[in-house]
Amino acid sequence: MMKEKIIPYQSCSKSLFIFLGIILVLWSILFSIILISYGAWPITIFLGAEYFLLVYLIRMYFKNKNVAENITINSDEIIIEKVKQDKISKTSIFKTYWSKINFYKHKNVSSLTIRQSSQEEEIATFLHSDLKEKFYYKIKNYLALK
Repeated sequence: MMKEKIIPYQSCSKSLFIFLGIILVLWSILFSIILISYGAWPITIFLGAEYFLLVYLIRMYFKNKNVAENITINSDEIIIEKVKQDKISKTSIFKTYWSKINFYKHKNVSSLTIRQSSQEEEIATFLHSDLKEKFYYKIKNYLALK
């Protein structure tokens, strides 16, 4: 039996984003003081708006980062569970014998799909091409050994 949990790669932690946010606030305050002293006070409004937009987008990023895919392959079936916010949002079941695994890559655009007659599911959509290709070969090798 093969069990894999695929999660997106994240290069920055929450503490790093907080640190960068503090640096950005201090830089914006300093820059705003200089601009206000020259009489260009409306620019500080746009700086504040940009900062709040960045904070909103980063909060959205951390809110939507809890996605994963659990893939279980046994002798009879392939089970794909799409997890969002620690809840299973979708489950797909494919028969191992009738399923075909396809990998397509052109430049840096790729897709990894499992297909069985009219049912098709794309997996690992949040991974980049090289990691999808490695995962494709891992699945292929596992299915060939069975």
